[in-house]
Amino acid sequence: MVLRLKIRREKEKGKVYYESFQVPYEEGMTLLSALQRIKEEIDPSLTFRHFCRAGICGTCALMVNGFPKLACKEQVLPYVLFGEELIIEPLKNFEVLRDLVVDNEKVIGKIKELRLWIKETKKDPRIPPELSRKIEDSADCILCLSCQAYCPQVLEEKYAGPLFFAKLYRFYEDPREEDKALRISQAIKEGNLYHCLSCNKCNLVCPKEVEPATLIRELMQTMDVYT
Repeated sequence: MVLRLKIRREKEKGKVYYESFQVPYEEGMTLLSALQRIKEEIDPSLTFRHFCRAGICGTCALMVNGFPKLACKEQVLPYVLFGEELIIEPLKNFEVLRDLVVDNEKVIGKIKELRLWIKETKKDPRIPPELSRKIEDSADCILCLSCQAYCPQVLEEKYAGPLFFAKLYRFYEDPREEDKALRISQAIKEGNLYHCLSCNKCNLVCPKEVEPATLIRELMQTMDVYT
């Protein structure tokens, strides 16, 4: 059995083309292992990101037939059985650096700008179990960028995107966060929270089931009094 792939390549800026590959199927093969086999045995110039290989770091996210997936978690057997050729592309809504690698520096910069972490505090750092369960989903975000890649509204430059609101939700609800006013301002004024289309696309693609759209709606309900 053979896995057929058509991969978007961009070795030089603006020179985009699609290259087809065939990889012999092995039991338990994931999309990432197939890409690694291409790089090791067919074309060493193929460029993509990966790290943990366990669905934890989020670095191997890419588009599979137009849908964001973690390459390390995507089993290829169903595609092999149906003889389907997979179209593999870099994440949408980002500048492509080369082949399947996108520029994530703007996201990293935005995380720093919004200070998406808790300040050191001298208060009791423990969180009640019921509140911990409430913010657990948002804390599960692995920054894979899948939600940002599938959100149509992030094309609007001023809209922060589902990834940031999922993070903001966690810090707004976290009792250790002392500056609640800052989080409100970040969500409404800097992130344009109410520009969300409520299309739920980000919920569909999150590999960790964070459900950013659901958290965005909860933020909207909580912050209505400030608008």
